[in-house]
Amino acid sequence: MAFNLFKKEKEIKSASDQTPKGEDVVKNDTVAGMADFSLTLRGPHVTEKSGFLNSFNQYVFKVASRSNKIEIKKAVEKMYGVKVERVMISVVPSKARRLGRQEGERSGFKKAVVKLAKGHKIDVMPK
Repeated sequence: MAFNLFKKEKEIKSASDQTPKGEDVVKNDTVAGMADFSLTLRGPHVTEKSGFLNSFNQYVFKVASRSNKIEIKKAVEKMYGVKVERVMISVVPSKARRLGRQEGERSGFKKAVVKLAKGHKIDVMPK
């Protein structure tokens, strides 16, 4: 059998075909591409502005750069047990920084402002 880079190999029998009859197959209830919610939320983004937004029932999180609004909403609802009303995303760009002759770059990140439904709260900074 010659190795061909451009052709896919024949599909291997699926796992459900290999299980003995009578055993129940437990399906994973994770959404494709979102195996762990802790990978979506990097942590709270604590600044003066985010502290001000907390009084309006809005919380700011640093999130993964490839995550979208739906993933962020599900992650916050699952991790904190609250009802999310709205998610707003912004991308903070990287900026050039310099210390003497050394040039570098401050890394950019993606942040999400999450608005919760009335009656729900998150304790971002535990006392």
